[in-house]
Formats: sequence, C-alpha cells, structure tokens
Amino acid sequence: MPERSLITRAGSIGCCTAMVAAGALLSAYGPAIPAFQEHFDLAEAAAGAGLGVQSVGAVAGVLLAQTVLRLRGNRFTVGVSMALMGVGALAVAAAPTWPLLLLGAVVAGLGLGGCDSLITQLFIVGHGSRGPTMVNIAHACFGLGTVAAPLSAAGTGPAGYGFVFLGIAVLAFAGLAMVGGLVPRPTPAEVDMSTGGGGTGAAPTVGPALAVLGSFVALYLMHFGVQSGIGSWEPTFLLDLGHPASVAALATSGFWLAMVLGRFVAAMLVRVVRPSLLVVGSCAGLVAATALTFHPPAAVGALLLAGLFIGPIFPNGLTWLATTGHANGSRFAYVIAASMVGSALAPVGFGAALAASGTGAFPAAVLIVAAATLAASIGTLLLARERREHRRPREHSGSG
Repeated sequence: MPERSLITRAGSIGCCTAMVAAGALLSAYGPAIPAFQEHFDLAEAAAGAGLGVQSVGAVAGVLLAQTVLRLRGNRFTVGVSMALMGVGALAVAAAPTWPLLLLGAVVAGLGLGGCDSLITQLFIVGHGSRGPTMVNIAHACFGLGTVAAPLSAAGTGPAGYGFVFLGIAVLAFAGLAMVGGLVPRPTPAEVDMSTGGGGTGAAPTVGPALAVLGSFVALYLMHFGVQSGIGSWEPTFLLDLGHPASVAALATSGFWLAMVLGRFVAAMLVRVVRPSLLVVGSCAGLVAATALTFHPPAAVGALLLAGLFIGPIFPNGLTWLATTGHANGSRFAYVIAASMVGSALAPVGFGAALAASGTGAFPAAVLIVAAATLAASIGTLLLARERREHRRPREHSGSG
C-alpha cells in the first residue's frame, strides 16, 4: 500500500516558514524589554510579562487546536493558527497601550501553540517514512527563528522591536499563503501515528498509556530544565569565570545555534538510527558535555557541545512518542502542553537554586538535571518497550 501524503512540497515549505515565525516569537520579547519599560513606563518584572502571557496562550492553543482539528480538519486549523500568529505579532508591533500589547501576545501564543503541535503531528503522519527527518527539519527551522529574532533586535536596537514583530507577522502570513498544500483530512487524530500514517487503530488501554505518557512528560520537564538553565544563566556563569561580556554573549548565541545544528544532524541520523536510541544517546552526550563545565577552560566548548546534544531530544522524542501507539487522538497534544508548562516553570526553579547557592553552583545544577534527563530517557525506553511487548500477543491474535 503506497504511503499516504498529507502535505505537498509547498505545504511543507509553508509550515517550516511558520515554524521560523513561532521560534522568533519565543525569543523576541527579551531584547524588547528595555523598550517596553521606557515606552509604557513599566517596572522590569512587568515588562517581562509579554513572554509569560504568550506562554499561557501557547498552552491553550495546543489544547484548543485539537478541538478545531476534529471539527474542521488540517488545512483550516493550521491556517487559523498561522493567522493568529500573524495578527498577534502585528498587534504587539503596533499596540499603543500595554494591555493591548499583552492581548496581542496572547493571540500570538494561541497561534504558536497550534502551529507547534499540529505541524509536528502532520509531519510525522503526513510524510510517511520521511516523517522523522522532516520533524527534525521543522524544529530546526523553529530554532533558526529563536536565533534570528535576537539578531534582528540587535540590528534595530530595542526601540525598533516593532520591526522585529512585523517581520514575524510577515513570516506567519507567508506560511498561511501556502496552507493550501495541506490535505484537509485525515487528521493526525484520525490516523494511527504509530504506523506513520499507514492506518487507523484503536486507542490502547488507559493505564499503560498514562504510564508511558507520564514518562515522556518527565523526560521533557528535565530536558527543558537543562535547556532553559543554560540559555538563561550561561552568560552570568561565563562572566564569573572572567570571560569578557562579548565572549559570554557570543557563546550563548552559539549554544542556540548548536541546538539548530544538532537538529539538522539528527535529520540525517534518524534515517538509520531509531528515534528512541537517538534521544537516549543525545541525553548521554548531554551528561558528558555538562560534566566538562566543571573544568573552567573547557566551559565555553562544553556548553556549545551541550547545545548540540540538546537539539535532537525534543523533536525525536515526539516522533518516538508517536511510534509507541499511546499518542493517538489528543494525547500527543497533552504531552506538548505539559511540556510547555514545564518550560515556563523551569527557569524560575533553576534561578532560585542558583540564587541560593551562587553561580558557582551552575555546573553542578546543570549536571544534576542533565543526569535526571538521561535517567528519564532510559526509564521511558524500558517502559515503552515493556508496554509494547505486553500488547504484542493480543495484536497478533487479532491478525491471524
């Protein structure tokens, strides 16, 4: 039976363009905080609320998109998500008051959450055997956006944040223009994702599904803890080691770029390496890289290496989740939503730990969370394998 294709080449390009916009939305608020403070007369804490409310919108967007998807199909739901990103970014760029800017951030977040989850699901089931490769490429495009927005902000200056968000809106609407390349149905919720789009299947029993889904949530919570911890605290750590501010800033940008590179490398490796082994191997490499941060002369290179190993974990973990047979319907979206909550809370917990012990505790803190990520990945591997073996006799008896 030939593989079902749910996405044309133009549709894939449009989705990847939207993923660049989604990544840029995630990183555009930080550089704009000084301008928010000055333009709207805000305290620093209040000026940082833009990203916070956008994150809330993103979680809601992941969950709401599943309801719209069931009712209206792929093309409509992804198109609406792209439109929400574009409209929200325009609102942030042009808002005359702070409440209107926050409203725009929520709208953009709704679109971001919908695009992130739906495009990932569609790429897994819509590209057949090329799905794992395409998921890595889509999330590498997301990573490019997270790098591009701060670089653009550096060029325009904080006061030019409106141009950055305007550019994000243009990218979102460019993706929307190509949304016709998506087949309306079947939706990922109507396809057995464990077969890569090859058919439909009944949902597995609730108990095993919850155990496997819970293990993936734990993996992502730990993974985001390392990612956000390094991304937020690497500059301070390197400054305390005596590096110039320019080196600290460049090294932090290099960390994010290394994540993008890791995803492009994974796009090639996943053709010959199972996603589960790629995730566990990346987690093991992450532990080794973070251990090197205890040696100050190696710190910059170690953190670049950490970015390289972090990159493949999220997209390949989602592909792995899809192959377990426990992520059909809306369950896949629930894992992404829970992970987004974790990514919002992780920097707070990491910052509190370093505030109590000082930035000298950075290597130990990062290594501990990296080791927990590796432990979670191994536990997920064993649990998913156990559940698969448990289901196998029943599946065979029904096919005779």
